[in-house]
Amino acid sequence: MTRPWSRSRPTPRPRRPEVADPPPLQRRATAVLSGLMLVLGVAIIVRTVAAGGSPISIGLLLGVLFVLAGGGRLYIARRG
Repeated sequence: MTRPWSRSRPTPRPRRPEVADPPPLQRRATAVLSGLMLVLGVAIIVRTVAAGGSPISIGLLLGVLFVLAGGGRLYIARRG
């Protein structure tokens, strides 16, 4: 005896909403600001290491976070 609620039915996949492409100026501005975040992150890391910062110093942590944020934004902007 099969129960009606136990039958497996294919579940519909959620659809991604259609999003319009951003204007070219916005795309360029995103790339420029993301690149600037990358450069700032590297500069913070270099400055912290040159000043004798330890591997767990706040400057090194912030520099790595800036690099990851800028790189992530560039990756998403190029991929999307």
